[in-house]
Amino acid sequence: MFNPDNFKRSILAVEALGATPAVLVKAWELSKDPNTDLDTFCALLRNDGPLAADFIRLSNSPYCAPAASHSNLNSAINHLGIKEVIRVINLSLAQQLFARDLPSYGISASDYWSASICTALVMEALAEHVGLNPEDAYTVGLLHAIGRVLINHVIEEQRFTIYWDGRQPIQDWERASVGFDYAEAGAIVLECWRFPKTTCDTIRGQLQPEPPPEQISMPGLLQFSHRLLELTGLGFKNEYWELPETDLFAQAAGLNAASIKDLVSVCRDDFKGVLQSVDLS
Repeated sequence: MFNPDNFKRSILAVEALGATPAVLVKAWELSKDPNTDLDTFCALLRNDGPLAADFIRLSNSPYCAPAASHSNLNSAINHLGIKEVIRVINLSLAQQLFARDLPSYGISASDYWSASICTALVMEALAEHVGLNPEDAYTVGLLHAIGRVLINHVIEEQRFTIYWDGRQPIQDWERASVGFDYAEAGAIVLECWRFPKTTCDTIRGQLQPEPPPEQISMPGLLQFSHRLLELTGLGFKNEYWELPETDLFAQAAGLNAASIKDLVSVCRDDFKGVLQSVDLS
């Protein structure tokens, strides 16, 4: 069994993956300031060489649909605009943190990355529908399972031979194995990275009882996204699925069967676009 101090020590190794999490938090803060201009974003990204290079690469990908090739940060940022800058930083973060197998879970890098991106896309689309901040929702969806990276690292660091059997609920296995579930572990790492409290609280509470459906909130959005993605499958591959008509959150959010199908169809197309732009090898 481990305690928070063990986990916080392990976070140092996760942080060594790069500066992108800190840059994302700073970029997020800048995006909330109406006085922020694109030159400020350029100065921020220039401080992280690998991120700057990856940012330019992604800005030239089919995902961003550039009219002309970008060879520098100024050109890429001015083409994208602030909203898309945050999205591309998020995508770079996903590649840095998620492009690795999680052997203790029996989850490949590709599957973990795909699940994170799909959750982000669904969260973003739902937020736009109910009037919540879509950029914040995308980031929450992307990072909702970051705790699994940390838990896998702790298990490997301690040289334990602990493996999820795929049958037991994953959070029950985590609590029995390391004393934490991925929601709590994720909140710990995001707090160390100085993410906003609302984001950390949403990640931490995703396995708790669902808030009242009439209170449309980011935690409710995340839990509904979990249910929806269980039905649609990894990468939205399931062709035949139906959301129960009794889903209280869907009713409160004004979502019917047709609108949910349309939302999933858009997310599926967006996911295909992201797939064309990334390299997880």
